[in-house]
Amino acid sequence: MTKGDAREWARRFVGRHPFLFYNFYRLRPGYRDLLVDRRTQIVIEGFPRSGNTFAVVAFEQAQRESVRVAHHLHMPAQVIRAARWGIPTLLLARKPTDAALSWVIREPGVPIRQALKHYVSFYEKAAEYRDALVVGFFEEVTRDYGTVLERVNAKFGTGFSSFVHSEDNVNCVFDRIEEVHRAMHGGRLDEKVIAHPSSVKAGLKDALKKELEAPEVRELTARAEAVYDSFGPVEGRGGVL
Repeated sequence: MTKGDAREWARRFVGRHPFLFYNFYRLRPGYRDLLVDRRTQIVIEGFPRSGNTFAVVAFEQAQRESVRVAHHLHMPAQVIRAARWGIPTLLLARKPTDAALSWVIREPGVPIRQALKHYVSFYEKAAEYRDALVVGFFEEVTRDYGTVLERVNAKFGTGFSSFVHSEDNVNCVFDRIEEVHRAMHGGRLDEKVIAHPSSVKAGLKDALKKELEAPEVRELTARAEAVYDSFGPVEGRGGVL
């Protein structure tokens, strides 16, 4: 096992155990507002590149008042704590190879096998709490998010405002995403990183797909697809973010 593999194994291990996870992350100021705590009103979490940014920005845009959202830590500990505390949770899920390839493009130092290991670790643990959450598939979130939020309200008895998936509203979401992205990158727009559809990312994905043919990667893909499928059917799975 390389040092990088050992580090990622440790990260996944911590992410599956709330006691370790929260004692570590609460010491890091930049993460405190993203953590589940007693003030959290909803958790929106998923594997990286699964519509997380769109889901959070669109949710916040739709609300009439400020809502405390835990998000963007991409670890099952968030889901576990929310389930134990009865906090409404939206778990975002995207087809494994699409999500993993998109993450590898964003983080070139991450091997595809490592991305798939993290995917499996995240969703196999989250699946243990399936009855305590709502799953929002990538295609639904990016095409009809209002329906997903209606399911959240129906399950948890909440009154969150729905998101009207109109062209104007979607454009407002992407404008906000780009504004934040530029602020974080010195005014630059990095098409490989920003959380919206990009022809640059599509081309890079095609170039990386051959890596999915390695035997170890095939085994991981099969395991990832099994846990993804366990969340239930949805029409037209796919996606372009």
